[in-house]
Amino acid sequence: MKRTNWIKAFYWVAAVLFLSGCAAGGELNTDASTSSSSAQLSSDADHSAGSAADASVQTDVSAIKEPAGGVHTKVIKVVDGDTFQVLYQKKVVTVRVLLIDTPETHHPSLGVQPYGPEASSNAHKLLDGKTVTLELAKNGGRDKYGRLLAYVFVDGRSFEALQLAAGLARVAYVYPPNTKYVDQFRAVEQQAKTKRLGVWSVNGYAAADGFHPDLMKGTDAYREIQGRSKPANQPSAAFAESNSSPDGACQGKIKGNISSRGKIYHMPSDPYYKVTKAERCFKSRTEAENAGFRAAK
Repeated sequence: MKRTNWIKAFYWVAAVLFLSGCAAGGELNTDASTSSSSAQLSSDADHSAGSAADASVQTDVSAIKEPAGGVHTKVIKVVDGDTFQVLYQKKVVTVRVLLIDTPETHHPSLGVQPYGPEASSNAHKLLDGKTVTLELAKNGGRDKYGRLLAYVFVDGRSFEALQLAAGLARVAYVYPPNTKYVDQFRAVEQQAKTKRLGVWSVNGYAAADGFHPDLMKGTDAYREIQGRSKPANQPSAAFAESNSSPDGACQGKIKGNISSRGKIYHMPSDPYYKVTKAERCFKSRTEAENAGFRAAK
C-alpha cells in the first residue's frame, strides 16, 4: 500500500512538472514571437521614416514647376553662368538669376574662377536662342546694378536648378521676400555636394562668402583658367586695349566704373568724367548698358 501511494505521488509530481514546463515554454515562445514582431514593426517603421526623409531631401529638377503668368521673353545674349540679356519691354535688358551664384568668367578684379567657364558654357547650352519664362522678383525686380531679378524657366525647367544639379552654382543671395524656391534649390545643391560635382569637388572652394580659387590649385579646373585670369586690380582687357593714357581718359570714350554704388558709366560731358577711374571703356551707351552699367546721375 505504501509502495502504491509512493508511485502515485511520483507520477503526480511528474505530471505537474511536465504541465509547468509546457506553460513556461508557451510563454517563452509567445514572448519570442512578440519580440520578433516588434522588431519587424520597428524595422518597417525605421525604413518608412528613412524613405520619407529621403523623399524630402531628393528634389527632382522637373518637380520645380514653371509658374502660370510668367513673362515670356527671348534670350539675346548669355553673359555668364547666372546672367544673360533678354528683349524685355522692347529693350535689351540684363537679367540676374535669383538665388544662385556661379563662378566668375570676366570679373574686373577676380578674373576667371574655376568652373566659371563650365557654368557659362552650360548657360549657353540651355539658353542660346531660347524663349524663357521669367518669374520676376517681388520687390521691384532690380538689383543695385540695375539688372532685372527673376527666377528663370527654360523648356519648362528651372534654370537655377539645372545649374545647381550640374554642380556649377551655389545657393546664394537669399533675401526675403524672394525665397520662393530656396528649399528646393538647397535640396538640389545638396545632391550635387554629395556627388562632389563641379564646385563641390574640392572642400571649401564654394562657401557662404563666395568661391576660393586658391583651394583649387593642382586641379584640372584650376589649370584650365590659367592664362585666362588676370591678377587683381589689373585693368580689364577693354580698358587696356582702348586706353593708353595714364590718367584713364579712355581717349574720350565712355568710362565704366565699378564701386560700392554699382556699375556706372560716365559720358565725356559728365562733370566727374575726368576724375573717374575707368575700369571699362565703351564706344556707346548701348554697349555700356549691355554690359550691365547704368548712367551716372
